[in-house]
Amino acid sequence: MSGPGTGSHQSEHKQADAAVTAAMLVAAAMIANHVGGLATRDALFFSNFDITALPVMLIGASLFSIATVVFFSRAMPRLSPQRLVPWGFGISGVFLLAEWGLISVSPRVAAVAFYLHLAVVGAFLISGFWSVINERFDPRTAKKRISRIAGAATVGGLAGGIVAERVAVLLSVSTMLPLLALMHFFCAWRLGALRPLPGSGSPPADRHPVSEVKSSGFRIVAQEPYLRSLAVLVLLGTLSAALIDYVFKAHAVATYQQGEELLRFFAIFYMVIGLLTFVLQTSLGRLSLEKLGLAKTVATLPAAVIVGALGVFFAPGLASASVARASEAVLRSSLFRSGYELFYTPISLRDKRATKSLIDVGFQRLGDALGGGTVRLLLFLGPQLAQSAMLISAALIAGVGLVVARNLHQGYIGALEKSLLNRGLELDLSEIADKTTRQTMVLTQVSLDLRALGLQGVQSVSSQDPADPGKEVLKGESEASTASLDPLVQQIVHLRSGKPQQIRATLAQADLEPPLVPHVVPLLAWDEVCREAIAALRQVAPRITGQLVDVLADPQQDFAIRRRIPRILSSSSSQRAVAGLWTGLKDTRFEVRFQSGRALAHILDNDPEIKLDKEKVFSAVLREVAVGRRVWESHRLLDQLEDDEELSPLVDDFLRQRSSRSLEHVFTILSLALPKEPLKIAFRGLHTDNRDLKGTALEYLETILPEAIRKSLWPFLEDDRKVSTEKSQSREEILAELMHSNQSIELNLAEILKKSG
Repeated sequence: MSGPGTGSHQSEHKQADAAVTAAMLVAAAMIANHVGGLATRDALFFSNFDITALPVMLIGASLFSIATVVFFSRAMPRLSPQRLVPWGFGISGVFLLAEWGLISVSPRVAAVAFYLHLAVVGAFLISGFWSVINERFDPRTAKKRISRIAGAATVGGLAGGIVAERVAVLLSVSTMLPLLALMHFFCAWRLGALRPLPGSGSPPADRHPVSEVKSSGFRIVAQEPYLRSLAVLVLLGTLSAALIDYVFKAHAVATYQQGEELLRFFAIFYMVIGLLTFVLQTSLGRLSLEKLGLAKTVATLPAAVIVGALGVFFAPGLASASVARASEAVLRSSLFRSGYELFYTPISLRDKRATKSLIDVGFQRLGDALGGGTVRLLLFLGPQLAQSAMLISAALIAGVGLVVARNLHQGYIGALEKSLLNRGLELDLSEIADKTTRQTMVLTQVSLDLRALGLQGVQSVSSQDPADPGKEVLKGESEASTASLDPLVQQIVHLRSGKPQQIRATLAQADLEPPLVPHVVPLLAWDEVCREAIAALRQVAPRITGQLVDVLADPQQDFAIRRRIPRILSSSSSQRAVAGLWTGLKDTRFEVRFQSGRALAHILDNDPEIKLDKEKVFSAVLREVAVGRRVWESHRLLDQLEDDEELSPLVDDFLRQRSSRSLEHVFTILSLALPKEPLKIAFRGLHTDNRDLKGTALEYLETILPEAIRKSLWPFLEDDRKVSTEKSQSREEILAELMHSNQSIELNLAEILKKSG
């Protein structure tokens, strides 16, 4: 059961699901258009122009794009992405149809127009779509469902490549344009489902001090060194990519002459890039952020460009050029993108709207223009020598990009620390995927804690060794270590250090002092140290029951923390703990209710003097069973901790694999009011494959359960017996038969385990 809720909550949930579905469809159509458009653009252009015309086209498209970026950077803060982006898709569809009609009149003009179209509109629409997603969904919803949207985009990319490849085989290059127009018309239509919910209002007001300065995107970038570094990183990355791209396309045009052959080659190439991007992002994206941090994750792109450029230099050919170009494109869209987007975390919403499109698109197009100009100049050296010079230049420029990426590490930490200290940004530690942000948050919180104690905070994180942002360096005349502080403050600093070993050592010390509890509770959300945090809090649970209950009952607290509080409260046999856990049984999250039920059962086992109202227990059971089968079967435990056998009154490892979590939870609650031992035997009997043993368990449940519970629970037990309306045995006789069958049930379960093993 999903717990008590209102109709409005259910309505919002349905609206969110509908919005996610619409976002998935738009993402699929948008990326299908993008992949198919890239293949069509290259095939159409090289069917009408020589490869040497590419630099001029690249420069022209880039300058045209830079001119339009001024409009978008000014329009985005004034007109929200929800208004601007759908119109952009619709207008793009109209232009695509016009370019399709132009092909029959002047193919060369149409090829140039289509190239300019993709250069100007494509990047803005993709960037704008993700802005819509970021502003439509709250951070928790976005985190849970963003992977589904990204997965749909990947499927769309594959579909776009397949469509382009089939069109190349069966029809002509020009046929792709009306198909691309239909995709953008569809995107414009479905984006209507992503409007903000009624009453949700505008995005949260900026609290970052800089956000109050109403400046243009150009002025903000010019004034902020951190944003300038981001712009330089984008510029250098695009410039080096443009040089490799020319070498790659020169080899492709030399190998494939006809338009349809080129379309098929580029379609397959971009389709493979999309597939590899998805595989790399899903397999290494989060791991890279967690282990390497932002700067090193972003640095994988220039590193790949260096390796790829040198590879083509020493082994020239279409194969090596394809690998070099593909590795750059795959890393740019996967690891680089995941780290690069997080670099905008400290930037206020208003400044982000004003500068992000300027940096993402404007400086990218400026890099294209410089790349085109560089290619044009190097071509005077002759085709062979020019390509070698381009590859060496790409490697050198990427080397500079590595240096810029490393410097961004310090800039990011400084900007994030400043925003956190000024309360211009609030983040949830359990939601942070990358090491850099998490360590900065921990150190910043230490500074705030020490300020509250009237002490000087830790030294600015951005001034510390970038190789170890978690290193504590306190201000002082002689850079005194934490040993010079009060022991209690030392413990706070250690608990907030972000270093698992130091945290474990502190938690392993004597009983926690009450002032330390608020610093230990957040550690419950961190899987790496949560076991030690649970153990430390259990030791003092009777003394801090009120604090724990307050956290459990607060829906604003992190779910990752609340679901682990009942494990701690199980060590406190006070009436206050029981009352708090009883509140947990009414929570909207199944896992909180599940763990609260377990903890209550554990407390009652250890203290028989504690009694619960049977009617309240039965009401809790009725809330759980009053759901449909889909909800009943969907309940899962998200916690990665192994089940605590001490708190599990009914199941062992074998039953845990076979039993429904919903059924286990219901029987756990029933054990609060009904005799536990026969209930446990009946629960185990339900999981046998012996009809008679299961029948005995069901008969006992028929006699012991209230009628309302039995009627609601029975559909989930799948009882296919023919039940007689007249009972031939008394309740006492059925109970005796159940207890007598206990050994047979254990033997049957052991036999099932042996067969399954």
